[in-house]
Amino acid sequence: MRNNFPNNVRPQFAIFEAQENIMTSENLIQILDVIEEIKSIKADGTEWSNICLKIPVVTFGQGGGLRRRRAANESESEWDDIFGSDFDDAFEEDLFKKKDFGEPSFLKNFDPSVHFDRATYCSFLSGMQEACWLSSPLEIWNYEREKIGNLDLDEISTALNETDVSPVFGIPRDYLKMLGGVQMDQNGTVISAKTILVTWLVKSDPSKARGEITNDAGTGDSVAKNILNWEAEFVNILNKNRNGSITIYTFSGRSFGDVSGTAIKNDAKKLSIGFIIMFIYVQLMLGRFNLVEQRAVLSLIGIGSVGMGCVVAYGICSAFGIPYGPVHNILPFLMLGIGIDDMFVIAQCWATLGPEVSTLSLPEKMGHTLKHAGVSITITSLTDFTAFAIGATTVLPSLRSFCIYAAVGILATYVLQATFFTAWFSLDLRRMLDSRDGFLFCIKYKNYKPNNCSQKDLFKSAFEAILGSFLFKTPVKVIVLVCTATLLIFGSWGLSMLRQEFDPIWFLPQSTYLFKYFDKSKKFYPSDGEPGTIFLSNFNHYDHLNSIADMIDRLEEQKDIIKEVDAWYTPFQKYSNTHFNTSLPGEKLSEDRFHDILGRFLFSPTGSKYRMKFIFNGTPRCLLDAPPVKISSFDFKFRKFKGSVEHVPAMNRLKKIISQAEFGDGAVVKVWARAFAGWETDEVIAEELLRNISWAMICVFFTTLLLIVDIKACLLVLFCVVLTLVIEKNH
Repeated sequence: MRNNFPNNVRPQFAIFEAQENIMTSENLIQILDVIEEIKSIKADGTEWSNICLKIPVVTFGQGGGLRRRRAANESESEWDDIFGSDFDDAFEEDLFKKKDFGEPSFLKNFDPSVHFDRATYCSFLSGMQEACWLSSPLEIWNYEREKIGNLDLDEISTALNETDVSPVFGIPRDYLKMLGGVQMDQNGTVISAKTILVTWLVKSDPSKARGEITNDAGTGDSVAKNILNWEAEFVNILNKNRNGSITIYTFSGRSFGDVSGTAIKNDAKKLSIGFIIMFIYVQLMLGRFNLVEQRAVLSLIGIGSVGMGCVVAYGICSAFGIPYGPVHNILPFLMLGIGIDDMFVIAQCWATLGPEVSTLSLPEKMGHTLKHAGVSITITSLTDFTAFAIGATTVLPSLRSFCIYAAVGILATYVLQATFFTAWFSLDLRRMLDSRDGFLFCIKYKNYKPNNCSQKDLFKSAFEAILGSFLFKTPVKVIVLVCTATLLIFGSWGLSMLRQEFDPIWFLPQSTYLFKYFDKSKKFYPSDGEPGTIFLSNFNHYDHLNSIADMIDRLEEQKDIIKEVDAWYTPFQKYSNTHFNTSLPGEKLSEDRFHDILGRFLFSPTGSKYRMKFIFNGTPRCLLDAPPVKISSFDFKFRKFKGSVEHVPAMNRLKKIISQAEFGDGAVVKVWARAFAGWETDEVIAEELLRNISWAMICVFFTTLLLIVDIKACLLVLFCVVLTLVIEKNH
């Protein structure tokens, strides 16, 4: 889809919110000031007029007649030669009469692409001027400052309620949909509103930008640098502080990339702060408050070995082409906890060596230390590695990648702590036995005796003398069991009510301008359903028009899940039957006749908007028949659903309907919607969760049983893990 139908339009939005009523001339002038400021942006020589999406402009005569703007080199007589001197008069008298009188006779079944000579009509199209797509209610007054400034509330309300054709573009327009938080009178007329939505469309060519800049953290599309720079200025203008009665909320094509990038940078700062806090904590736990037994250097080495483990994981996984995503940024935190735990275990086993080994040499003492610590850190690391290895079997690519990185990182950290850190730990012990300073190793103290205060182990005293003895009392045991059971009951109840839901907006910090925009958009412009597209390829369209019609009919029958279908075939069928005396569906068109009618249809007023829905073996031209069709597509919209219990079955039902369409062997018919990225995840995530947790717990149980060789202890550990999961999920 990205290769054949690249995203070449980047929308930019702004929601203007007033404290009371946005429909005042003062507020409209403020909006006009912003629009003019946007038009004046010059980013690296790029202006709005250079990058905007341009569409043909249809203007009207004084009486409402349809006109193509006469080119500067065309005289009025030449204009009349093309259309006839009475053409415009007929339109002015008959074509655009008031709607109350119904459709005029002149308009019945009228289509200029058929009723005019093909060369004349194509000449008309080629001479049409184009204008930048800027959508706002201010186009009713053609963005004329003086005219807008002199409007009163009644005039503004009347214009917004009654204008249904854009004076700028000459196309149908529903300006009321651009208003949010509206209030109506008893007649259903909008008399006030809280917000106005303004839309700018920027045209981008991904094929030209490919390799230049890819905004992966944002849209994932290849974008030229000049467009990104223009969008940056766009955001800066709309987000700057203003003196006025309106507040602006904005969204740009680069907003996701900017906001997520800033959030990641802030997380990097927190990572640095976290390492500093952990360094202080490790120093407090490993060392003591005297000159010799302080262990600042050893603490740095231990934390550094965790950093080395991260480097190993990132390097090996990247070398094998395993993708790296934003969620991978939490890996250092994960491995920091595991690595420091290994350090504490090794240090504690050394501290608790019995008197029977006191006469042994330092290398032999280290052997006895690892004899006990090795089993402990191996169990911890191996169970963690096993859990993430099981997670790596998931069908979700991002989660699979994260689990692989974590598994390799845990294994690397384990090896480094058991070898690299242990080696430095033995050297540090040698330094302490030699009474050398804990920071300046060259300083050696003679007859050194540490102060008494530094020899007190406050943590050990707290756990042994206070917490330990307290927990062994029968009433306390009962209280602990009752509290645990209570937490388990409420946790199980909460787990049974856990609902499955995902919204990418949750990843945005609430203080960012983008989160505020989505919050206002959801409030004032709620979605009425997710859009989707169906692609048809690898078959001759002219041989299977009946199959296309049947599939569209089946889709339109699914009224409980599909709100609307906008397929090119439906207006094509009417166009063909009305103007070319065909009998679709039913009649089989020849290849030449199909391409002739399709070529005219795609340049007609009715069919021109569907031209972008085709990929041809060649370039379609107004004067020629359509080239052979490679791919065609049409759009639809789902109804608004209430979570995964509705949208997952709707998605699967639609896929089944598409798969049953008959277009011959080798035909490719696919349905796609941007929402499917979340919906397909919703479909498998519950099953994946249960499968991964079950297999991980089974593997962890047998791993601990193999190393501990005590089934009661293993079952107790497993039970504690279950308790933790249930209570944590409820939280």
